[in-house]
Amino acid sequence: MASEPKYPIRDVARLTGINPVTLRAWQRRYGLLKPARTDKGHRLYSEEDIALIRQILHWLEQGVSIGQVKGLLANPAPVVEGSNWEQARARLLDAAQALNLGRLEAELLELASLYPAELLLRRVIEPWLTELVRLARPDRQLIEQSARALLSRLCVQLLSIKTGPRIALARVGQVGELQAVLTQFELQGLECRSLDLGLLEPAQLPLAAERLKCEALVVLLGAGLTQSWFNEADHHWPEVCFFIGELGVIYQRQGWLNRPFAVTVSEIARGHDASFGLVQN
Repeated sequence: MASEPKYPIRDVARLTGINPVTLRAWQRRYGLLKPARTDKGHRLYSEEDIALIRQILHWLEQGVSIGQVKGLLANPAPVVEGSNWEQARARLLDAAQALNLGRLEAELLELASLYPAELLLRRVIEPWLTELVRLARPDRQLIEQSARALLSRLCVQLLSIKTGPRIALARVGQVGELQAVLTQFELQGLECRSLDLGLLEPAQLPLAAERLKCEALVVLLGAGLTQSWFNEADHHWPEVCFFIGELGVIYQRQGWLNRPFAVTVSEIARGHDASFGLVQN
């Protein structure tokens, strides 16, 4: 017996990590979902719909393109793992090297509309940025800078969420602005609004505590931090504070982190559901 549809689209986004824009695209363009409708036309999803979304995510994780998923849902078959992601990275790299920013923008927007933010960042954007750094050609810097500037602009453009938990984001140490913008994009994929505090001096936080009105502070860790810095900053952090960033793995091994830590905000959200106001996955 099918379960009763009871989840509005925003709750489904929080349950699955798939934002409403992408859920609608999966329905309209690919016929992957068929939610019920309220009398006012609002989508309502059932437990079966949520289970189906997780099946879709499983295939996407394997590197299947969203356009191929419907056939695999009906007739599961072995796939070449990662092929869709490799193709997406190749298209971005070709457009960037050609300095064809129009094509690059179109590719990025298409990917952002069809795939969850966390998956897109992990499987496409971050490896692509690494490939740009490693290009062995004399105009590498021009290619990389133009691509990063475009990516930053598009991510800011896509930050349109108006409701949901409000998360403050700050950078400490040597960490670039683009990384903060990508983290804001990932937060939006989690149905969280974000407030970018920029490069932070922790001693300033208590002065702004009453005005920030955020559910949590996420601190993006960069290079150059020391044990004494962590010790001095410790009493300035708010009660609900999380550290993220790949360099945090090194700081954690040193025993310098005394707040919850994960490499990405998606990992934080899964492990500390109540602090982000999200429904447990």
